[in-house]
Amino acid sequence: MDSFEKFHPAGSPLYMAMHDPVLHQFISYLAEKRLEQESHPDLHVRIELSRTFMNQVRDTFKQNIIDGERHLHIMSHVLGKRLLDGGYELHSNVIGVLPGGEKRPFLIRERITRETLFSHTDLDLGNQMLGKFRYRTGEEWAPLELSANFVEYIPLGRTTSGVNRITSRVKAEEELWNKVADEIFGVDGLVERDKHLRQYSKYIKDIFGLKIVCEDDAACLRVHRLLEELRAGECDMSTAGVAATESGVEPRTDPNARFLDFVETKDYLTCEPSQMKKTGWKALKSVVRWQNQLLEIQVQPLANYYLELDHMSGPSHRSFKLLRDTVRGEIARGLPLYGFYRELLRMLFLDSGVSFDSENASVVITD
Repeated sequence: MDSFEKFHPAGSPLYMAMHDPVLHQFISYLAEKRLEQESHPDLHVRIELSRTFMNQVRDTFKQNIIDGERHLHIMSHVLGKRLLDGGYELHSNVIGVLPGGEKRPFLIRERITRETLFSHTDLDLGNQMLGKFRYRTGEEWAPLELSANFVEYIPLGRTTSGVNRITSRVKAEEELWNKVADEIFGVDGLVERDKHLRQYSKYIKDIFGLKIVCEDDAACLRVHRLLEELRAGECDMSTAGVAATESGVEPRTDPNARFLDFVETKDYLTCEPSQMKKTGWKALKSVVRWQNQLLEIQVQPLANYYLELDHMSGPSHRSFKLLRDTVRGEIARGLPLYGFYRELLRMLFLDSGVSFDSENASVVITD
């Protein structure tokens, strides 16, 4: 067991996304320093990092996000081939609100190529689209603000499977310092154990997401069963047009092996009324493991898709982000060391690394 595995369970979202020794070394070093501070609270701890190493960490993290997105897009292509009768268009979508007091929502959709999809991060793709537009307010032209962005796989005609479209979305909107601080302090576990914070656990988790939008509830149930029973031999891995050596995705050698390994499934589609979401949101929501990557798959009816479009452009989505930060603030008040590490990591990643002293630690950046 390496030092990273000693501190971090193999099933944690960050562990599943990050497979590089540079990141493991960085997170483990900070985790060891955290334990040192907790074991000797009166001891002034020295945290020493080189500027070269921090640049490596930043570059490696970005590459890991790109690799995770690539896995998501390849799986989306494979399932698109299987569920959309083989033919579909790719559309990049951005959602936001127009400048001004009215906060009117907008959606911009643009057809893209597979090459464009695989050569940009999802967030860059959304920001590049918005960069082409300005909104006139009075005598000035104001830039548009991104609330959410996602990619759609739109079939060329009505499908035999009952699937209306597939959408993929990378929930990597948070800053790196939050992700790493959460991992070092096991925030997922803290939230799950705390009765007050447990209701907010959905604001902390961060995984790559795929939605399969079906015409009705019956089609959702059929498609979910198909996914559970889908075998590797039924899936054409070459459909994404990216070689395995380039993508890091290897086809399973056993054609009878399951294509997806289901970790958990929550039924918000056919459950008892008392267990339904108060918002009317309906779906079969699963966490799956594919190619050693954790992904979320939602199979949902078309009416729910339009409900979510309204959510992503409305105040509830912005409140979602505020609540996520509020939860972290509550944890920091009860666990000041967690707040210190959040600030430390924010400084390291935003301010290019500047040495500083605090009450219980010295952070030294070397050249």
